[in-house]
Amino acid sequence: MGQTALLIGATGMVGSQVLDLLLRSPAVDKVITISRRTTGVRHDKLRDIAHADFRDFAALKADLTGIDVCFYCVGVYQGHVSKEAFFEITCDYQKALTDVLSQTSPQATFVLFGASGADPGEKSRATFAQAKGRAETLLHAAGFPKTYIFRPGYIHPTGARSPSGLVYKLAKPVFAFMRRRNPDAVLTDRALARAMVSVGLTTTRASGVIDNRAIKEIAGGAVQT
Repeated sequence: MGQTALLIGATGMVGSQVLDLLLRSPAVDKVITISRRTTGVRHDKLRDIAHADFRDFAALKADLTGIDVCFYCVGVYQGHVSKEAFFEITCDYQKALTDVLSQTSPQATFVLFGASGADPGEKSRATFAQAKGRAETLLHAAGFPKTYIFRPGYIHPTGARSPSGLVYKLAKPVFAFMRRRNPDAVLTDRALARAMVSVGLTTTRASGVIDNRAIKEIAGGAVQT
């Protein structure tokens, strides 16, 4: 019997790559996606749910039952929203999900798409570091038996989806140069997704934080799809 995977944020740059890999994986029998809009993907394995209010998942309890592994890929760029909205999207949305999922599927493995520089102590002056750190603390408090927190650095898009915004467009050539000079500093969205799916489905690794270098190592050893 294959696994049932839950994917939150399947329409984003990394989430869309995770979705593709899950649908290709013979280890997965069913994929449930929850996003603000449907993915547009059609597949026999897929249950694609559009959910408007990420502050409340109570109405989806039936869909959140029997989950083996959850991949959480919700995120927003700090410059696109206010500080309050950034904390809400990064922390409150995640907690709203785990409050329900920890009841309906308490033995689920949880894989979090975090960020390099996350500060669980919230001592950093950077909003993103505080918020990402708080999200990690909230995940630990949820009580899942296996939790994997991925902290990638710069993510280079290779698929159809890529980040929007002028800052990203201006920075993209710089990071392309960095990728040529120091490949370890840059990660592709596909490699990150490959590492997340590999770890989440096998759960042989101890719970913990997985940094950029470890992500590249895992992705390199994972089945190429």
